[in-house]
Amino acid sequence: MRKIKELLKSEETVWVYFDSHELCEEFFRSEEGFRFGELSRDKWKTGHVIAVHRDGTMGHLPLFIWVMSFRGGDCPMKVDYKRFTAGNEDFLCRSSHFACRMFFTGKAGA
Repeated sequence: MRKIKELLKSEETVWVYFDSHELCEEFFRSEEGFRFGELSRDKWKTGHVIAVHRDGTMGHLPLFIWVMSFRGGDCPMKVDYKRFTAGNEDFLCRSSHFACRMFFTGKAGA
């Protein structure tokens, strides 16, 4: 099974997409040397997108940032973890897998 560390040899940061919390837990169990700052392992929370940095630190990426990143601009490599670990050559995320809408509240013109 391929490891995210392989990608971090050439990338400073990789954004990793998980289609389920169970898959994220699998990532936590199978990848070594990553951490959420000083949090102990029992306090880690699963998520759908996690930024993994070459120095071993991780952070949850807000879904709004993830969705908006598909509109263009410079972003880290976006990896579909399920396809990556299955050995698929095409493991990059080309769509966000999420939809979002912005709602504004308050009086118009205020």
